[in-house]
Amino acid sequence: MLQAIRDRAQGIFAWILLIAIGVPFALWGIQNYIDTGKEKPAAVVGDREILDRDVSRAYEQNLASLVGVADYDDKQLRKAALERLIRDELIIQSAEQKSLAVGDASIRGFIRSLPYFQTEGHFDKEKYKIMLAAQNLNSSGLAAQIRRALLMEQFQKSITVSAFVTEGDVEVLLRLKNQERDIEYVKLPLKPSAKIFAEAEIEKYYREHLPDFRNPEKVSVEYILLDLESLAKDTKISNNELRNIYEEQKANLDTDERRKVSHILVPTQSQDREAGKAALDKINSIRERLVRGEDFARIAAEVSGDPISAKKGGNLGFLDRSGMEENFVKVAYALNLGEISKPVKTSFGYHIITVTEIIPARQKSFEEVEAELRRTAQHNAAEARFYELGQILTEQSYEHPDSLEPAAKQSNLEVRYSGLFARDGGEDIAADPAIRSAAFSEEVLNGRNSDPIELNNEKAVVLRVKEHQAASDRPLSEVREIIVKRLRDIEASKKVVGQVKELKKQIQVDGHSFTEAAQARELDVIRVSDLHRDNKNLPQSLLIAVFKAPRPQGNSPGTVGNVELKNGEQVVFSVLAVKDEASSGNPNEQITARDFLSKNGGQREFAAFIARLRETAKVQVKPES
Repeated sequence: MLQAIRDRAQGIFAWILLIAIGVPFALWGIQNYIDTGKEKPAAVVGDREILDRDVSRAYEQNLASLVGVADYDDKQLRKAALERLIRDELIIQSAEQKSLAVGDASIRGFIRSLPYFQTEGHFDKEKYKIMLAAQNLNSSGLAAQIRRALLMEQFQKSITVSAFVTEGDVEVLLRLKNQERDIEYVKLPLKPSAKIFAEAEIEKYYREHLPDFRNPEKVSVEYILLDLESLAKDTKISNNELRNIYEEQKANLDTDERRKVSHILVPTQSQDREAGKAALDKINSIRERLVRGEDFARIAAEVSGDPISAKKGGNLGFLDRSGMEENFVKVAYALNLGEISKPVKTSFGYHIITVTEIIPARQKSFEEVEAELRRTAQHNAAEARFYELGQILTEQSYEHPDSLEPAAKQSNLEVRYSGLFARDGGEDIAADPAIRSAAFSEEVLNGRNSDPIELNNEKAVVLRVKEHQAASDRPLSEVREIIVKRLRDIEASKKVVGQVKELKKQIQVDGHSFTEAAQARELDVIRVSDLHRDNKNLPQSLLIAVFKAPRPQGNSPGTVGNVELKNGEQVVFSVLAVKDEASSGNPNEQITARDFLSKNGGQREFAAFIARLRETAKVQVKPES
């Protein structure tokens, strides 16, 4: 349900729209009943206050993002939440000072596009009114939230899209991206240690690493699950209703005509007129060969500037309208089967197009779409019940915070139970990080019902703790063998690191060749030529180290380095040669590189601007915050 909002939000502002729009309109959300007039601010930015409740909401957002993290600093997490809110307020105030604005028409259009307020793809005014009433929110309140989120997005884009990239920047990036290196390397495996450790050594390691040998804090929960899919499956839709839906939507159930297309490309990356004329002359000469009857696939393989499709005789497969430029698509759909087009100009260059297969459009029969129509109808029919039950679940769990029974009875849903789970993982319902985050929240651990939790956009869960087990230290007798294994692994690692140092000394100081030093230790030397950064056969850590290593200088031996692999093995390598390539020949490469540099440059400029705002702003933070 929140996907449309996520799609509309870009960059660092995705979570802003989720908070500003998604949370208030999560169907089970409740309004805060605390009197805001008496609440002291956690911080003041300019003349505007940030309340403790705002910090708590942002803190919960941060907590939910800590997937798989067992330990975290609660104070640092709350501090980060407050800083995030301060930054957002600085952005809003700066945007207002620069007279940025979001028009009412934009807000109306955004609201009408939200799936929350749509039925069968169209804005549903009644659903809009019902949901506003359910949240105790009026249209002006919603508009204010959306205006704030879109204004922040507009402010971000006003900076990020202003970044520019030079031709030199693109050239450097492509040179580094396409660089090839020749290397040789050896692996030094870990040899298991059989050392016997004194009891004092084992006890010392145990004391120093006590947190590693701790039974984690665990809880089990009882919960109520509201599932839109389950409601939909239980919803009955008659065949007559389906027939009526089919007749209403028949015009939208046509399959589009599909065309398989082949092309030959002559790239024109230069803005020079002479280069453009030369490219046009070349594509015309290619067309003349095709008109005379030469084989399209053979010529495409021979001369096309698209290296990927050229290997397949120019075949692009069935045309994807969204993936090609408009004039390319227009010509392709105007051609007869087997006809050769005139030259077509796009941003990539000049194309010759031919159509090799046409699948005509046709209308789907009722039988073909019956199952899909039924699922959609059931889903739409169940949504109203889902909203209703969501409100009941919210109200009852809030009014009876010490029990789920009233909520279960009123909503006619069962109370379910989980097994014990920790903060960093669980099974079934506890496999979801949002569930674990709520279960270990301060409010729930203190015996209250959780706020409703949204899962996968079509599920809601309210839970409370059933059993709570505090963290406890495992006795030394229970973990002794684990400690001995760790100590032996450390001993083995020390030995292999010593071997690496000795091997590198023989090469770099004593003057032995890489091969001589390796063979003296009975190590196999592996050579790799034309190594790329995206190689999939070598460990990632080795690739990173190889491409970080300095270039060999003159006639000196290759640069020698080493890196530890995940399994503890060590690799010693030598960079023999470095070959720079400005371009791989792909016509899209420069465009992709420019976009990448532009986006990254824009993000850096925006981050620097925000940092400067924070340094110069008038911000007062409550000491305990």
